[in-house]
Amino acid sequence: METKIKNNERLQKKEARELARRERQLQARSGRYYMVYLFMVLSLIYIVDEIASTISIQFQSNIINEFFVQNMGMEYGEGLSLSSALGFITYPVTLLIVFYRPLADRFGRKPFLVINTFMMGMGLFFVYLSDNIYIYMIGGTLMGFMVSHDMQCVYILECSSEKNRARNYALIKAVAILGTLLIPLLRETFMQNKSERWHLVYLVPAILGFTLSLVALLFAKETNTFLVNRVKYLKTPPEEREKQSEEEKNSNAQGGIVNAVKFAFKHRQLRFLMLACCFYYSASLATATYNTVMKESAHMTEEDITMALYLYPVGNALMTFLSGLISDRFGRKVTIIAMSCLAVISYSLFIAGAMLGFAPLLVGFAIGGFMGSYWGAGDTIGGIMFSESSPTNLRSSVTVINTLLNGVIGGLATIVTIVVLPLIPKETFGYLYLGLTVPGLVGAIFIIWKFIGETKGLDLKKVTGMEWDRVKEN
Repeated sequence: METKIKNNERLQKKEARELARRERQLQARSGRYYMVYLFMVLSLIYIVDEIASTISIQFQSNIINEFFVQNMGMEYGEGLSLSSALGFITYPVTLLIVFYRPLADRFGRKPFLVINTFMMGMGLFFVYLSDNIYIYMIGGTLMGFMVSHDMQCVYILECSSEKNRARNYALIKAVAILGTLLIPLLRETFMQNKSERWHLVYLVPAILGFTLSLVALLFAKETNTFLVNRVKYLKTPPEEREKQSEEEKNSNAQGGIVNAVKFAFKHRQLRFLMLACCFYYSASLATATYNTVMKESAHMTEEDITMALYLYPVGNALMTFLSGLISDRFGRKVTIIAMSCLAVISYSLFIAGAMLGFAPLLVGFAIGGFMGSYWGAGDTIGGIMFSESSPTNLRSSVTVINTLLNGVIGGLATIVTIVVLPLIPKETFGYLYLGLTVPGLVGAIFIIWKFIGETKGLDLKKVTGMEWDRVKEN
């Protein structure tokens, strides 16, 4: 009993110090142009995130040919299957996300914005140094782990008004996607379109990641949404927290994957969002294999691929920004349906253009349009709607569920291709990915339209997650 009293006193002193610090942060006045500056920094960080997310996809054929075809003497299809299988080795590391990401609901958004950006740069730097598959996997795993957190997205959503939240998110992401024009530029300059020099392209974005992590550390502030919620929690006496009902405790829990999962399964909106994600992410393989389709299936040269990658960001950014405009004007559900349909159309044009020898610029624009459409809808489901359907104290933790579903469902789809790819001609890879894309998108559209409530215009400071439960009861 005496030990419990001492622990309570220690906790109260600790929380009192934190409360004073958080109130000072909340009361600190921002400069007149702080939000403009913040969004500029977030845009640059998002560029690093987009590059780290896509660069290994855009060099997939180079990576497979060096580490598996040349070094191990495999056929390309066998190498691609083995590469996919080796990816499962990194899953235990990826699962650490269930412990890492919820920490942002307890300690704030800023520390993890800084850490994630720095470690993305570190992953890019490891790949730059890699001369064997093991170093490459360390760098790739580090990048994959960090880009899955998207702390810059949480910043954008929590620092934007209800009316312009999706537009700001889409605009900043579109700018970030245009920033990936750095990749084809570096292919022409550093790499000089020579396959064996692909490592060099990773160096510049690595340096950019290191630099921006320092800028964020020195100048970015904690989000007001987090501070308001945290101050409210710290001002609640411990005895009152104990008296809360089980539902109130779950709603007020300060992060944690267990609390997030319990909360998600208890509320109708989040349950159906998880189910929609399962269908949606079954179509994700097409987003990670377009370089292989261009080089191995359509036999495009390195010069043609570089040319295609110049218009890839343009098509991607255009569809990304379009999704934000539709979302704030017509709602999240209409956005998901419209962008999913555009994704199927764009990927079909990409396959047709690549296989029939259309101009590389058109091929690049088509696959960019697919990526922007697919992730425009995917970010609306797993990023915006998950966030808008969760209370602030669990928002970062709940979005971990979306990331885990992406990994699990994408992994199951990968198992299918590991078995199938060595058995079919390289020229048919694109058709296989298209066949896996359509059913998943159709299933997700049905669930979104039929069972999930609209979240457009909600005040993130007031969301409890129970709004749609009450609608159902009434």
